[in-house]
Amino acid sequence: MLLKKVIKQKIFSAKKEAVIDLGSNSIRMLIYEDFEKSQIPIFNEKAVCSLGSSLELTGKLDPIGVEYSISVLERFKNILGNSRVSNINIFATAAVRDAKDGPYFKSVVEKIFDNQVEILTGEQEAERSALGVILGFEKVDGIVADLGGGSLEIAKVKNGLIEKKASLPIGVLRLFNRPKKKKTKKISQIISENLSSIGWLKKTKAKNLYVVGGVWRTLLKADIFLKKYPLNVLHQYQITREEALDLCFSLDDKKKLRSLKVDHITKSRTNYIPIATNILKQLLLMIAPEKLQCSISGVREGTLIVKSGYKLTAHDLLNNFIDYSAFRTGDYGENYLKYYNFIKDIFKDNENFPIRLLKPTCSLSNIDWGLGAFQKAELVFAQILNTPALSLSHSDRIKVALAGFWRHCSVKHYPDRDYLGLLSNNEILISRQVGAALRLASGIAAMSTIFLDNLSLSKKGNTIVLSVSNQHSQIVTKSVQKRLKSLSREMESDFKIIYS
Repeated sequence: MLLKKVIKQKIFSAKKEAVIDLGSNSIRMLIYEDFEKSQIPIFNEKAVCSLGSSLELTGKLDPIGVEYSISVLERFKNILGNSRVSNINIFATAAVRDAKDGPYFKSVVEKIFDNQVEILTGEQEAERSALGVILGFEKVDGIVADLGGGSLEIAKVKNGLIEKKASLPIGVLRLFNRPKKKKTKKISQIISENLSSIGWLKKTKAKNLYVVGGVWRTLLKADIFLKKYPLNVLHQYQITREEALDLCFSLDDKKKLRSLKVDHITKSRTNYIPIATNILKQLLLMIAPEKLQCSISGVREGTLIVKSGYKLTAHDLLNNFIDYSAFRTGDYGENYLKYYNFIKDIFKDNENFPIRLLKPTCSLSNIDWGLGAFQKAELVFAQILNTPALSLSHSDRIKVALAGFWRHCSVKHYPDRDYLGLLSNNEILISRQVGAALRLASGIAAMSTIFLDNLSLSKKGNTIVLSVSNQHSQIVTKSVQKRLKSLSREMESDFKIIYS
């Protein structure tokens, strides 16, 4: 009865929230089942309305874009009506902010949803984008740059705190649609003048440049494609400054784009890629970051943090996601914690597999389908690589996925070796060790995870010790002994079973 009560509480306590972003180029709606638990939307749809395409010419929103956007928003309203969403957040950015008829468009949208529309200032947009990036990384230190259709937002973040913020009217849609009389000045000059107008930016030498926005995501998708990079995950994809500059030079005009035949660059983005590379190139040369990192979380996620008052740390986010994921996959009793408590003492202080990764490994590697061991291992490996947990870096994903793979099959087997090239030998070794420890735990818990409470695993000197009470000695089968021996071999240690 207690378990049923917990399940009901978890199901009905989920609070769906929606956010609608009225952007200069596109309008997007996202619905989150429970933002505190998972920052990946269960619904994500956009429509390219180009509201800001005529802004530079007329000072008003594009009339065709307005008409189309209203039909899109009516559709979004119908979806929300069937989704049991408890909270709707609607905000507008540069195009609506700068257009003469922006207030009128705002009132139309408010009538459709019977909900307030917030028009963000440039600095608010920069701040919320930075908050979204902080949400999606373990540690943020550097410059956040969010490139949209109407503007470029920039924020300086130090140790997870926003120190400076600014907004510039150099969005890709705005620059592409400049009226003829303004085209006497080259785009590169306009970009340079705008970037140079931010005094603190010129003086900043950042460790990282975090890029946000659809056009820059497209650039980095192209980079993944061109390099044949094995992990097709954009979030936390990182390249060096030199690699980023090379990418900019290789994609800075339409002829080069066509010659490369990059599948991931759609026709709707092609016109804006040269402008985006120009802005990125100048930013890279100005602030000279060590690395460029891609973030899929930005102003929309930042808006939910501000409006809902969430106080979430990276540690909270990962633990919340693990709990959410375990529940969603049927681990209603949080049995993954039994695995964690059983193996954690032998992996306390290892920088190549930090303790924060042990819980996600125990949870995400759990699979109870009627498959063979190798099929389970392959499936778990693929699922973990693509798991929607923002705070996992690419190396984190691969380490956790490898450990999950080796939980289900012998360390004699390997998954796709292309991924191994992204880790050091020590990282691969510790992943094998964690996998072997989970394989031992799985053997002990073959009939019930309760048995994990009655045994303990520790390391004393150079010996792995399995401590068992006499009344549970039957749990230590030949298979368990074999797996303990395999673990000790991976850890280059002796092993001992102590009965008491």
